[in-house]
Amino acid sequence: MLTDPQSVKFGAEAIVSLPRIGSGQTSADYQSADGAVSLRVTQNENKTTRRTSAAYRKTKIAADALTSVNQRVAATVSINVTAPLAGFTPAELADMIAGAATALTASSNAMALKILGGEK
Repeated sequence: MLTDPQSVKFGAEAIVSLPRIGSGQTSADYQSADGAVSLRVTQNENKTTRRTSAAYRKTKIAADALTSVNQRVAATVSINVTAPLAGFTPAELADMIAGAATALTASSNAMALKILGGEK
C-alpha cells in the first residue's frame, strides 16, 4: 500500500497533498481537499499479464473559447505499464518509466509539447 497522503507538483504550482479517499482490491484513490487534483492507482492481472496504471486528473475553471462562459474542465495524465507476470523486474519497469519521462521532458518538455501539439 502506498503512503498516505501522496503528493504531486505540476510545474511551478505548489505541492498538492492527496490523502487516500478510497481503496479496493485492485485500486486506490487519492484526492486533494478541494477535489481539483486526484490520483487513481490500479493493478489488474490475468493468467499471463499485469497492467499497472497511475492516473493523475486535474480540474479547473476555464473560459469557453467560443462563448467566454466559465466552465469546469479536466485533463488526465496516465502512466500505464503492461508486462508479463514473469520476465521483467519492478526495477526494469521503473527504469522504463524513468526513461520515457526523461525523453518526454528533455529540452524543456520538447517531445511532450510536440506530441500534445499533434505530431506523431
